[in-house]
Amino acid sequence: MRRAMGLRRTAAIAVLAVAALGLAGMPAQANPAGRAGRAGGPLPVDPGAARSATRSAAARHATTHTVPNELLKEVLAEGDDDGQGEEADLSALCQSFITQPNPYRPLRRDVDAIRDDQIVQAGTQQGCSTAQNETTIAVNPFNPRNIVAGSNDYRLFNTREARNDASGFAYTSFDGGRTWRNVQLPKLTFQTGATGQLNIMDSAGDPAIAFGPHDTVYYANLVFSRATVPAGDQGASGLVVSVSHDGGLTWADPSIVQLDGVAADGSHVPTTFFNDKEWIGVDPIRGTAYVTWTRFTFNAAGAYQESPIMSRRSVDGGRTWGDAARISPSLVGFTGGITPFSQGSNPVVTADGTLQVAYESSVCATAACDQPTDHDAVVVGTSRDGGQTFRNTEVGLDFDFPRNADTGRASLTGENFRINSYPQLTVDRFTGRLWVTWADDRNGQYNGSMSVRTNGDAFLATSANGRDWSPTLTLGTPQDEVFPAVAALAGRVAVTYYTRHYDPTGIKLDYAFQSGWGRFVTHDRIRRLSSESSDPSIQFVAAGLVTGKVLQGVFIGDYTAVAVGVDFQLHPCWTDFRGNPGVTKPNQDVMTRSVSLLGDDD
Repeated sequence: MRRAMGLRRTAAIAVLAVAALGLAGMPAQANPAGRAGRAGGPLPVDPGAARSATRSAAARHATTHTVPNELLKEVLAEGDDDGQGEEADLSALCQSFITQPNPYRPLRRDVDAIRDDQIVQAGTQQGCSTAQNETTIAVNPFNPRNIVAGSNDYRLFNTREARNDASGFAYTSFDGGRTWRNVQLPKLTFQTGATGQLNIMDSAGDPAIAFGPHDTVYYANLVFSRATVPAGDQGASGLVVSVSHDGGLTWADPSIVQLDGVAADGSHVPTTFFNDKEWIGVDPIRGTAYVTWTRFTFNAAGAYQESPIMSRRSVDGGRTWGDAARISPSLVGFTGGITPFSQGSNPVVTADGTLQVAYESSVCATAACDQPTDHDAVVVGTSRDGGQTFRNTEVGLDFDFPRNADTGRASLTGENFRINSYPQLTVDRFTGRLWVTWADDRNGQYNGSMSVRTNGDAFLATSANGRDWSPTLTLGTPQDEVFPAVAALAGRVAVTYYTRHYDPTGIKLDYAFQSGWGRFVTHDRIRRLSSESSDPSIQFVAAGLVTGKVLQGVFIGDYTAVAVGVDFQLHPCWTDFRGNPGVTKPNQDVMTRSVSLLGDDD
C-alpha cells in the first residue's frame, strides 16, 4: 500500500511539474553529470605504451600553502603520468579470473548497460572482457523513458596501436533504463573509420551527453593521437560532437569543435596546445549548444604555461561551431584572484539562455601561486550574452586530495586509482536553482602537510543566479566518498557518489546517494545503489613510480553521472567492477539503476 501511494504521489507531482514547466516555456532536462592533468584522458589498455611525460621529484613545488595538498597549478605543471612506469610483463587482476567463475552474485536491481562486450586482444588485460569507464547520462526532457548514456569504451581493437583503445559508444534505452542498446559512434577515431583530419586520432574519451529539444542528443568527446612526438610537441588533439535526431538510435558523423596538431591533409604538425576534459550543455528551449573544455598551453620547450577554460557555441544543431571564447581570467595584468590554472569544466544553460560553467581553479595572490593563502576553489563562470563574455565567481574552497608518490596522482588511502576534485553542475528546470557538487579531503587526517588517512566527502552549494552562493554543505560518511554527481527537479535534490562505507576492509566500492528537499539533502541517510561491493583493482595495472611494486586498478575513470526525468525517476550511472555475473567475468562495466527521486522506493 505504501508503495502504491508513493507511486500515485510521484505521478501527481510529475504532472504538476510538467504543467508548470510548460507554462514557463521550460522543458525539463536533466543535465548529465560531469581528469587529472594534461592528457588525462582514457588510459590505453596497456598504459606502458602510451606517450607520457616524466615528472621528477625536483619539479615538485614545496608546500607553502595553508591547505596541505598541492594546488591545481602545481599538479597540472608536473605533467602527464599516464605511463605509470608499466612493464610489459605485468598482469592485470582481471586475468586471474579468466578460468575462474565470477565470484560476485547475479545483479539485482542494478542493470549492466553493456551489450556484446569484447575480449582484450593484447597487453596486460589480454583475455579479459574489455573495460568501460567514466560515465555520462542524460534523459529526454519530453520522454523520460528515453535515456542515453556513454563511457570510455575499450571494446574496439586499434590495429595501428596493436591494442584495444577507447572509442565512442552510446547506450540507449527507451524503457526507462531496463534494457539498453549499444551503438557505435561513427568516424571518431582511426578504429571507427575516421577520415580526413580525424584519421590521426587513436582514442576518444571524456564522454559528455546532453539532450536538446525534439529528441536531439548531443554527444561530445575528446579525441587524440597516441603517436610519439618530439619533446615540446603536445601531439594531435581535438574535440568533436556527434548528434542523434532519434533519441540515440542513430548518429551522424562528428563535427569538429576544436583541433590542434593536425594539418588540413590530416598529417601531424607541431603544436604547443593540448585540448582536454570537454563537456557539453544545451539550451533546453532554443537548442543552442555549448562545448567547454580545458586548453593546456605550453611553451616551445614543453613547460606548462596555463590551462584556461574555453567555450564554443553552435546555433545550428551542432553542425558548425563559433569562435572560441575564454572563460578563465587572463594572466595579462593579473593582480590576484582566480587564475587560468584550471580544469574540469561543466556547463549548463538555464531557462533564460544564461550559460553557467563550473570548474576548478587555483586562486592566488600572484601568478606564481606561492603564498600561504593561495588555494584551489570551485568557480562558476556566468555568461548572459551567448557565451561571449563571462563573470567568474568563487563558490567555495576546494581542498583537493593528497598525492600518492607511488601512483604519481591523488588517490585515497589504500587505493591506486587516480581521483580529482572537479565539480559537477546542474540546474533545477522547475525552480531555476543551480546546484554544484565536488569532493575533497578537508575532513581527512593530516600530520602537518602529510596525509595520514583520507576521508573524502561530497560537498554541495546552491545559487539562484550563479553569483551569490550558499555556504558549503557536507554529505557523506566517516569513510571516503569520491566522484559525486548531482541532479535536481522541483526543489528535490540528489547527490550520488562512490563510497567505501559498506566494505569492512575499506577497499571495495559501492555507488550510493542522498536526496532531499533543497538543503535538507544533507539530513538524508545514505542509500546504497549497487547491490554488492566490488573491487576497483580489477583492470589497469602499473608499476609503482617509487616502490616498483605492481599497482592494480590505477584507472576507473574520472567521473560518474546522474540524471533525472520529469517522472521523478533518478538514473545514476557509474563504473562497476563486477562485470555481469553469469555473462562475463569481473571487469569495468557501465552500471545503471532507476530509483525515485522522492524516496518512494524505500
